[in-house]
Amino acid sequence: MSTAQPIAIESKTYRVGTLKYTFRGVSIIFLWLLCGDFATAFFGGIFGNVVPLSLRDLHASNTLIGVMMGSIGGILVILFLPAISRMSDNSRSRWGRRIPFLAIAAPLNVASLIMIGFTPEIGGWLYTHVVHPIAPGISLQEVLISWLCLFIVAFHYLNMVLNNGFRWLMRDVVPQGFMGRILACFRIIGTLGSFAFMWYIFPSFMTHRNEICVGLGLLYLVLFLLMCYNVKEGEYPPVVEAEKKLGLFQAFGGLFKTCMSVPVYRNYFIAVTISSCFSGVGIGTFLSQNALGLSMEDAGKILAMVGVIAASVSACMSVPMGWLCDKIPPLKVAIVGMAGIPTVMFLSFFFIRDKQTLFTMVVLYSLVSAAWKMGEETVTMQLFPHAKFGQFLAALSIVGVVFGFLGSNLAGAFRGVMQSNYRMEYLWQGMMGLLALIPLLLVYRDWKRFGGPDHYEPPMPPE
Repeated sequence: MSTAQPIAIESKTYRVGTLKYTFRGVSIIFLWLLCGDFATAFFGGIFGNVVPLSLRDLHASNTLIGVMMGSIGGILVILFLPAISRMSDNSRSRWGRRIPFLAIAAPLNVASLIMIGFTPEIGGWLYTHVVHPIAPGISLQEVLISWLCLFIVAFHYLNMVLNNGFRWLMRDVVPQGFMGRILACFRIIGTLGSFAFMWYIFPSFMTHRNEICVGLGLLYLVLFLLMCYNVKEGEYPPVVEAEKKLGLFQAFGGLFKTCMSVPVYRNYFIAVTISSCFSGVGIGTFLSQNALGLSMEDAGKILAMVGVIAASVSACMSVPMGWLCDKIPPLKVAIVGMAGIPTVMFLSFFFIRDKQTLFTMVVLYSLVSAAWKMGEETVTMQLFPHAKFGQFLAALSIVGVVFGFLGSNLAGAFRGVMQSNYRMEYLWQGMMGLLALIPLLLVYRDWKRFGGPDHYEPPMPPE
């Protein structure tokens, strides 16, 4: 009698580039990336929420606070991100093309935050021992504000490298069939991290500034470097064209020449550009006394409830939308979401008359907005060519900075023409949604032409 041979059961494998995972391997990568994302959310909470308080505590002007917390970050993205993205795309090392940038920027970013936290001590020492003996006309306040602003700029720059490099790394190591779900988990983890910071850390920051900056900085550094150590990049093909030394304006011009040379990418940029004109504007943002005829107290309570409802629906829908983006083409999810935004906005213009209709429209808007945002994030991770992904994402970041600013000004001008009739904001957002839908449908047409859901191959732009 013959001996029965054991049957080998092969686990399903998932590929991204030269990397190959089992489901267990994908789960481990997820955990490390989520760990890095949670640390980033917690760490970023210090800068976004408490640095303005530090500036105000030094009696900095509102203009300076606005520049340091907003404008300077956008300027650094426009000036430096094109060159950094090109360097990363063309980098080849034993650790990969993303990890070296992250591993170098992370400790420097922690150091800049610690310098921000110790501003009174270090700035005071510099004033007493260096500045005052040389230039007695300079005040202590000027030294402290200058020191603080110096490291705020450093933090913006390094955080720009980390945030973008982290997304570039995701594209290189996460299988596309899981991208929607991990992006959804990132959104939830980021929300939980920000909530935990505001609930547990923020109330004690001004009294324990040094301890918090050092403690959270070291926690972030350990978790982030552990992620860098445990997440492995695959092998990349050699760079077709040797790295060129480009000037600032050459790098910027070359970036957009590359990204706009193929119609499918150009139309996607146009769609995202138009969507920047209403991004971040919720359905209840502009409701006030003249919209529903409410007292200030009632208006404040309703707007607070609107915020809670919108955040709750968005958080609850993140995972289902992420799962949906992994099961059907995320471009379809994005198109449905984008089509839903003007629909809800026009309905809001005609039917919002009281609290009940407002809350109904808030829920509807949160659903279609969650579909658009999750679809757009997942499409961004899949649409562009792998070899130049960093450059395409850098161009999208610049578009978001520039046209987000222009869009807010255009919306303000529209509001002025409408004589501050805040209900007209719904018409503005509805029109922008319809305009964005047109190039998005053209993207869908070209996406099908290049292979569609099963065989899409991102076309390489000409060199």
